[in-house]
Amino acid sequence: MQEVIYYHFKKNYVWLVLNILALAALLSCLFCNVSYAYWWEFQALAALFTITLLIWIYKYMLKQPMAVITDDTIKIDHTNPIAWKDIAGAEERMVRCCGKERRVIVLLPKEGIEYKYNFLQKHNGAFTPFCLPLYGILTPEDEEKIFRIVAHKVGLKAL
Repeated sequence: MQEVIYYHFKKNYVWLVLNILALAALLSCLFCNVSYAYWWEFQALAALFTITLLIWIYKYMLKQPMAVITDDTIKIDHTNPIAWKDIAGAEERMVRCCGKERRVIVLLPKEGIEYKYNFLQKHNGAFTPFCLPLYGILTPEDEEKIFRIVAHKVGLKAL
């Protein structure tokens, strides 16, 4: 079995509209006077437009995996997979993030396991290295699926 659960971000078209307006402004300047292309201000605005458009495409147009679950392991976001046998249990918690209380499932690893943490797992505020987010960025069906799989594999303590 391999189950992949994806984030479902609400599409924010405001940023796309702002990018299109910025492109229109840049192109109108370029058509008025081609020498604008050599100004550092124009190049900085063009780079900013390109970067923000690529970020919008990455976040909203491409599928972002939240968890890849197999019979033996679970991989959360872009972290290293952890074996189910190395998890002592799981519990649902409310953690503070970005000034709001967020609901997550925390996987509790067994004592003494050797695990190579990546940068985000070492520096993630109130989240533990093994948190599954449940605060509106998953569909209700995916939330139910996560609850069912985690409860079956390691047990789950609800709030």
